[in-house]
Amino acid sequence: MQCGVAMLREALSWFKKVKLEAGYVVVLETAGRSGHWNPHLHILMTSGGMTPQQQWREVDYFPFTVLHKKWQYHLCTMLKQRVGTRVIKAKIDALWRKYPRGLVAYLEEGKVPAGGEGLAYYLAKYVVSPPISLRRILRYDGQRVRYWYNDHKTKQRQEEEVSALTFIGRMVQHILPKGFHRIRYYGLHATCKAKKVKEVLTRLMVALGRLIKGTYRITARHTYRERVLASTGRDPLRCGRCGRAMLLWQVWHPRYGVVYDELQAIKRGQYGPCRRLPPGAGGEGDMPMTQLALTGL
Repeated sequence: MQCGVAMLREALSWFKKVKLEAGYVVVLETAGRSGHWNPHLHILMTSGGMTPQQQWREVDYFPFTVLHKKWQYHLCTMLKQRVGTRVIKAKIDALWRKYPRGLVAYLEEGKVPAGGEGLAYYLAKYVVSPPISLRRILRYDGQRVRYWYNDHKTKQRQEEEVSALTFIGRMVQHILPKGFHRIRYYGLHATCKAKKVKEVLTRLMVALGRLIKGTYRITARHTYRERVLASTGRDPLRCGRCGRAMLLWQVWHPRYGVVYDELQAIKRGQYGPCRRLPPGAGGEGDMPMTQLALTGL
């Protein structure tokens, strides 16, 4: 992931003749269409970057061919530094001779969809889904599994039948180690810079009088209640019996017990002094207290 970002950062600065800091969202994908081990990166990059003087430079054209050799250089350099054995150095030297034009970086020329919704949707769906969906499994008799996939080269449907243990092995190899982050953010998208970058880009958009091209977009941050309501159509803080709004009073987990207690927050003086309103004077504030147990935390 770091190699991919270093490659794009160097290529971007070389092409624009000025050091630019762009935003990168890097997603690691380990499975090919057939379920085999095929690790590769998907990188979403802003169509431009910021100079050290906090000026935005858009990139309408990018020389894709330079990425092949730059990707090869950064990847091989990293392997030499991290591994450093004679065997890996010999293999890297052989790769330089075998691929003088660089390693393959699959690129699609042309206009990127506005906001990158198509690719973003695909990547979001991938990171929460298994390598092969159940609908692609054609037959299982307890010993062997037959499934299909669309081949990249032939562009046609291919069917493959393997033993059950082989199929399981192909699936479990894509389970990453605990704590490993499949999605990482760099540059303008880095978490530590997100707030500052949003403020700067907001001023830039006002000055330009239009939206900045590319995938960077400033959106309103919705609350938990708003997100659940938008996705399910059900208000999680609306009482199912009386229909009135509820206050979150306590969160209980079957393993960790009580993880949030409103009474303790009140005792700590979180809200400060307040006066008691007569019944009915608070409108929505005059609502029942209900315990909420969340078992999926």
